[in-house]
Amino acid sequence: MTIGRLPWHDILAQARWLADHGGAPVPDDAAGLEGLAVTGPAEILAISRHMSRDGGGILMSSGGTTGRPKLTFVSYHQAHDRLLRQWRPLAPGNLMLNLFTPGRMWASHYYMQALAEHSRCDIIPAGPHSPAEIADWIPMWNDVGVDAVCGTPTALADLARGVLDSGLVLPLRKLIWMAEPWTDDKEKTVRAAFPDIGFWGNYGSVETYVMATNTPACDLSVLHLMPDQVIEPDDAGALLSRRGTGWTVPTVRYRLGDRVAPAECRCGRPDALRVLGRADDAIKLHGALVGIGEALSVVRAQPGVRDAQLVLTRGTESRHSVRQLTVHFTGDADPGAVHERLLREFYDLGVIAQHHPDAITTERVTALGRVERTNKIPPMLWREAAQP
Repeated sequence: MTIGRLPWHDILAQARWLADHGGAPVPDDAAGLEGLAVTGPAEILAISRHMSRDGGGILMSSGGTTGRPKLTFVSYHQAHDRLLRQWRPLAPGNLMLNLFTPGRMWASHYYMQALAEHSRCDIIPAGPHSPAEIADWIPMWNDVGVDAVCGTPTALADLARGVLDSGLVLPLRKLIWMAEPWTDDKEKTVRAAFPDIGFWGNYGSVETYVMATNTPACDLSVLHLMPDQVIEPDDAGALLSRRGTGWTVPTVRYRLGDRVAPAECRCGRPDALRVLGRADDAIKLHGALVGIGEALSVVRAQPGVRDAQLVLTRGTESRHSVRQLTVHFTGDADPGAVHERLLREFYDLGVIAQHHPDAITTERVTALGRVERTNKIPPMLWREAAQP
C-alpha cells in the first residue's frame, strides 16, 4: 500500500528526465513503480549538481554520524513556494528564534532562515542555547517580541528547561520542529514551559527537503504527505517519488533511511504517515539481533527514566556487530532495575547476560551524548573497544 497517488505516465516521464540528468536508466518494458530502479545518494548528488549549474545552490550534507555523509546541492529557493501552499506556520509580524545549529553543512538553520524570509516575518539566527544560558536572554527576547521558535526537540526542550528553571515567562505561541522524534519527557517539558504553544512539524532530509508536514490540529507523531508525491513503505527504507517542478531535488524511488507506515490523524486530512524509525535500526550483539528503538522504548518505560541512549562497543563481524551494549539514561531510576527490566523484556538479552555478564550494562548519567554538528541526541553512539 502506497501513501499518496501519482499517475503512472507522470512518474515514467519524471524517471526518463532523471535518467538523462544523472539518474538511473529506465527499462523499456517498465510498467509500474516496481519496474523502476531504486535510487540513492549517488543519483541525488548527480541530479542536484546538474540542477545547480544555472542558478547556483548550497552544498549541504546529511548523515556522517554513523556513515559516510550524503551531499546535495540545494537550490536557493529551498522549495518554499511549494511548501507554503500547504503549510504556513508563520505570518508577517511574527518574530522567530532559530535554535538550529548553523554551519557544518547542516541545512536546517538555513532552511528556517529562508522560511522566515518567504513568510515575510522576522527571525533571530541564534543557534542552540544550554538551559543555564536562557535566563540571561529572556529579557531581550521579550523586549523585541519573540513569539515563535524553531529547533530540534532536544534544543526546544533545553530552551523550555531554562525557562522553567529561571522562573520567568517567555510567551511563545508557535513552535516548529523537525530532525528528530519527540520523547515523552521532552514534550512534557516544552508544554510545561509554553502552555499556549502550537506544534508545527515537518519531515524530510537534506536530500529531499520537506516531504510531509503537520499542524497543531494533528497528532504530534503523524504527518501528511505533500501533494505530487508517493511513498512506498519498505522495511529496508521507504521509497519516495515526485513529479513536477519546484522541488529542491526531483526523485523517483529514492531510498529514504526511515521506515514509514500509513496512519490516521485526528485532523481528518488524507495521506497521513508515521515515521517508525531508522531502517538500519538493528544491531547484532553476540549473535542476537536487537532493535535499538525497541530497546530504548523499554528503558524509557521504566519509572524514573527521563531519556535514554545506547552506547555500543564495536565487534569484529560486521559494521553492525556489537560486543558490548551500555544503556545510558537520565533520571532517578535505579540502574539495577533498568538492567533487570531490559533482560526480562528481551529473552535473547537474558541469555547473553548469562554467558557474557559484561556484555549488557546500565549507567545513570547527568546528560546524554549529542552530535556536535546538529545538537541532536542520537539513539545510539559508537565507542571503540579498549586496546589490550
